[in-house]
Amino acid sequence: MRKKIVGVVILMLVATTVVSATNIAVKEQSQPISVGVDVPVWEVGDSWTYNMYSNEYGYTQNGTLWFLLYQTVRATCTVTDATGDNYTMEVTAKNMVGNVTIGSYHLKFTSFTKETIQFVFRKTDLADMSQFFQEKGVVFWLIGNKGLPIPAQYKRTWGSVYTPAAVILPFPLIAGTQGNEPGYSYTYQQKCSLYWGLISLIDNPVKSYSAGSQHYHCEMANITVPAGTYNAYNVSIDLQYGAGHSHSWRYYVPEVGFFGKQYLDMDYDTSGKPAAHYEWELVETNYTP
Repeated sequence: MRKKIVGVVILMLVATTVVSATNIAVKEQSQPISVGVDVPVWEVGDSWTYNMYSNEYGYTQNGTLWFLLYQTVRATCTVTDATGDNYTMEVTAKNMVGNVTIGSYHLKFTSFTKETIQFVFRKTDLADMSQFFQEKGVVFWLIGNKGLPIPAQYKRTWGSVYTPAAVILPFPLIAGTQGNEPGYSYTYQQKCSLYWGLISLIDNPVKSYSAGSQHYHCEMANITVPAGTYNAYNVSIDLQYGAGHSHSWRYYVPEVGFFGKQYLDMDYDTSGKPAAHYEWELVETNYTP
């Protein structure tokens, strides 16, 4: 039996603004008066399908670009465990299109390249506790000036663990509010290889990082995605991590119980070099409040 979502939004259209980010122009309807919307209750089998776009960059110590990834996928996020204090969500992706350059290696994804992600969320506030990502399968290794495609077995993994959990939605959500969520520490490790590890492309050890306090704004926004048109709570967060900076827009839809869409932009350092850009847009869901 699900807990009912608490919240009644009093619609008051007061302004239309434009939020700008890389390749983003989002028209918003600000509706600042509302009663707090509480944390959703998920059950095993709840799922959300998204169109996902990723663009990632990596640099050497002297600032030379050595890693570049472009990717689009159709990803389905499914709750697989709801026991105890946490939720486990498994993400499976298909229809992958894109390529990755790692040093002098140029690889093109194929229909046999698969991607999976595992998230662990804290039930009380959907704070992010850990992530594990795996991308593997057959790719085309493009060799020479003409890009001669040679099939190769590819695998890339990375994982993060957050201490304390990273709060990404400041429940209860109240439009027209702002504040700060606490910072956190996290560990990160990434590996990548061809031919079952015979050719190592990335082999980074586990490293520890810290992220500063997160300043957020919460406003109402009217969004249209493939799944439909919704009134959403747009939670925008600024975060400083080391020399880098990130800004995110997460559009939480109460009747969907998760994001209608979200964007994340990350800078590598104070020079403004991009580190990553991600977009998610909801296609369908079986969730009911």
